[in-house]
Amino acid sequence: MSFATSLRHALIAAGVFAALAAPVEARTIKFGHFGSPNTPFDQGVQFFAHKLEEISGGKLKVVDYPSGQLGNEAQEIGALQGGLQEMLSTSSTNLVKYNPRFKLIDIPFAFPDDAATDRVLLGPVGQEMLDGLKGSGMVGLGYMDNGFRDLSNSKRPIATLADFKGLNFRVLGSPVFIDLFKALGANPVPMPFSEVYSALETGTVDGQDNPLVTVRDLKFYEVQKYLTPSKHAYSALPILISEPFWNSLSDLERSQIKEAVVATEAENRRLMRDTYTKALEFLGTEGKLQISTFSPEALAEIRTAVQPVVDSIVTPDLKPLYEQMEAAIAK
Repeated sequence: MSFATSLRHALIAAGVFAALAAPVEARTIKFGHFGSPNTPFDQGVQFFAHKLEEISGGKLKVVDYPSGQLGNEAQEIGALQGGLQEMLSTSSTNLVKYNPRFKLIDIPFAFPDDAATDRVLLGPVGQEMLDGLKGSGMVGLGYMDNGFRDLSNSKRPIATLADFKGLNFRVLGSPVFIDLFKALGANPVPMPFSEVYSALETGTVDGQDNPLVTVRDLKFYEVQKYLTPSKHAYSALPILISEPFWNSLSDLERSQIKEAVVATEAENRRLMRDTYTKALEFLGTEGKLQISTFSPEALAEIRTAVQPVVDSIVTPDLKPLYEQMEAAIAK
């Protein structure tokens, strides 16, 4: 190796070391999200704040803004893109317009269990989804887990495809959820979340779908009789950071934030899954709701019924990533 080449390598190594050794500046990071205070989601953000402050020696401080305190989804995304807000965690569904790859997470009945979601989102497939945000003004760092959506209703147990027929279900306004419940034979009724309890109480709708923690904490069991832990939809919450802010950070600061995110992913999942188990025990074991489940045969029939919805999501450009996702789930 020539002297010039050796010198060049030495200078590059010195530059890298200097970047990593650069001091961490005192910064305040506004972290907005839409979880209620002290839910597993919000506790995950609080954990991230403590972890990052610990890793950075107190230089990087995170202020938690739950319940949409910084604005609605569109406003917080815009603030992130403009560098007015540093961090955000929101539903992957809200990011589809910036990166269609996220549509794959919304595929009905895609994930059989928690382990499958981890293999997909915490692996190469999830990373490719995050990488697809390049140029959007946002950088994807990881994923919070918001659990599965399950079914409840006031009319009858749901254990087969035929049991859905004619039931009125409150659904999200997303086309995927509307198409899903139509394919199941139910009548989807889009409405704001704030109106759900009243609609169930008055009989405007027969049922709803939400994580079991929501059913427990908002006392939907008071106006429902039957519960089906259907896992028909999974809720992933990408952890996002403002691209202008990210570009202003040193390599050391970025590595510290990434380290805190990885730790938060693990802690959030522990909290969410422990809370799910307790919610299921509360709703079922304590007799709040009558629980029914899908047999393998019933689930196969349901999957066949909703296949057109899956086909509408998996466009040709998304098929290669979908196949990777299916392979990860099948492991």
